[in-house]
Amino acid sequence: MTEVVKVELGARAYEVRIGAGLLARAGAEIAPLLRKPKVAVVADETVARLHLEALRAGLGDIEMVSMTLPSGEGTKSWPHFERVCEWLLAQKVERKDIVVAFGGGVIGDLVGFAAAVLRRGVRFVQIPTTLLAQVDSSVGGKTGINVTAGKNLIGAFHQPSLVLADIGLLDTLAPRDFLA
Repeated sequence: MTEVVKVELGARAYEVRIGAGLLARAGAEIAPLLRKPKVAVVADETVARLHLEALRAGLGDIEMVSMTLPSGEGTKSWPHFERVCEWLLAQKVERKDIVVAFGGGVIGDLVGFAAAVLRRGVRFVQIPTTLLAQVDSSVGGKTGINVTAGKNLIGAFHQPSLVLADIGLLDTLAPRDFLA
């Protein structure tokens, strides 16, 4: 069973879909948003190791290109932001294409910020993989990176086109990460 929370923001409205098994049907969930059957996915190393192939399978006929970044808060930085933007440009991501942020809050914030500024705003889908990301950072369009002066000081509000909160992904979290 999937619960749907509608975030009413006029032209920027989107849905947060919550339930088990959403990754397995990611293609059906994302396909209505696509102009062409291709997505660019950015994940952290841990999520990629555990779930990237399941996402690929769940996308079905949708082509997926992917980039993997190191896990951890240090990834929310200028160097990784630049790396993501350059990679998305190399993939020829256009304004009507979809970028997928596949990971916890770090990946969601970083990829959402890259989507906000790339070509003056491309669409993105959040697939949060931690409890905190599912209930907080994937919703509301808060995106950004950390800088020397402090956490989350560079960023933008950029609403996702869709959030797929697959609660089954939480089963692979270490108890400490789940409780965090």
